[in-house]
Amino acid sequence: MRCLFVCADDFLWRLAANLTETRLAPLWLVEQPRLRARIQEHGGEALTGRLDGEALYRRAFRSGHEPVLVAVERGRQARVIAAIRRVAPAAPLVVVAETATASEPLVTLPPSALASDVLEGAVERATTRARVQRLREHFSGAERVLIMMQDDPDPDAIASALALKTLLGRTKSSATIATFGTITRPENRAMARLLEINVEQVKPPALEEYDMLALVDTQPAFFEEALGDVDLVIDHHPEETPVRARLRDVRPSYGATSTILTEYLRAADVKIRERLATALLYGIKTDTLHLERSATRADMAAFAFLHPLANRNTLRRIERPELPDAALDVLARGLAERRLIDGVMFVHLGPVAYPELVAQFADFLLQVEGAEWSVVSGRVNGELHVSVRNVGWVRAAGDVVRDAFADLGGAGGHRSMAKAVVRLRDWRAAGLPTDDREVGETIASRFLAALRSGRE
Repeated sequence: MRCLFVCADDFLWRLAANLTETRLAPLWLVEQPRLRARIQEHGGEALTGRLDGEALYRRAFRSGHEPVLVAVERGRQARVIAAIRRVAPAAPLVVVAETATASEPLVTLPPSALASDVLEGAVERATTRARVQRLREHFSGAERVLIMMQDDPDPDAIASALALKTLLGRTKSSATIATFGTITRPENRAMARLLEINVEQVKPPALEEYDMLALVDTQPAFFEEALGDVDLVIDHHPEETPVRARLRDVRPSYGATSTILTEYLRAADVKIRERLATALLYGIKTDTLHLERSATRADMAAFAFLHPLANRNTLRRIERPELPDAALDVLARGLAERRLIDGVMFVHLGPVAYPELVAQFADFLLQVEGAEWSVVSGRVNGELHVSVRNVGWVRAAGDVVRDAFADLGGAGGHRSMAKAVVRLRDWRAAGLPTDDREVGETIASRFLAALRSGRE
């Protein structure tokens, strides 16, 4: 957006030196030729002339509707505004002053507020730039770097790993993005495939093959395996135990690790290309539930910066992964025996080819009218998988799932999503039925009992 900045000296220009990163395209109107030359040397556009004369503004305005920011001493303020009004009566005016001296109503901006906002941003940017410099210096001598994520990495982790690799200027051969586990959710696999992010599965002994180890969106204490020396941890999760690493940046107040990496890239003036912007934007969206959960001002700023750079068509394809034809047959069988009880939609799918379908259908079935919960189950490779979703304002899903199934196997999760995985041999050992219809009924009765117990 083209706008005019009217300045009596270089104070405003020095404070607003980072405006080139915003939508604003200021034309600076100054009186000193030396200041005009300095602005132009830094890539800005400037004109010189008397600030209280009409000639300067006749040269500056194109439409007469460009916004104008006036930063002149109080004694000349009224004369400068009058000159602007004679040339552009309808131009929006903002005056840097405690109170406006002109007779017309104006938007005023206190100098203290302007300095505080700009200086705070400049200090934060300088601090981040220094942190990036230390990080780059630390990794500069390493031939091979391993960037590790959690065992079942989510979009925030995958995007953060790609961002760190980009920040370090590493190639595929000099930096590996890896996990001890696998990517399971269809959306996450689609993200890696469509954005061509190579994620390798490694075993603990492979750590010895790398010169340095970085963790993103996770911490050493989250691993069952011993990691040895860790060079870097960047994460937004709370510390369960103090993070032991040579370099660390843990910000529990942030909604996503992708936000931290976006700040790194911007501070280092790294060009964020479409592929990386799409990954980071999706990472922030998923970890903050579209900025509705634990999103901070920093998350919103990163989201706003990345949004115009990302490929929205690719995002839609990631968020709606393809379903194999056989999966629809599984869903049809399950839907035929669906039950909605006290706001809970129950569907048992029977045999399922891969566990991600259970979670995917749990997300889908939460859309059913009248459903505050969806509980979808299926048998996969000798295990019973139960995925639970809720609308967010009811009892925490993880608590209910633990109460219902923790005595049989692994169970837990978050407020709006949770899961349980029970080996079928443990299910049978507990004296529970194995016929699919009876399995579905047993899951429903155990879940409802746990849910109602919590309500009471």
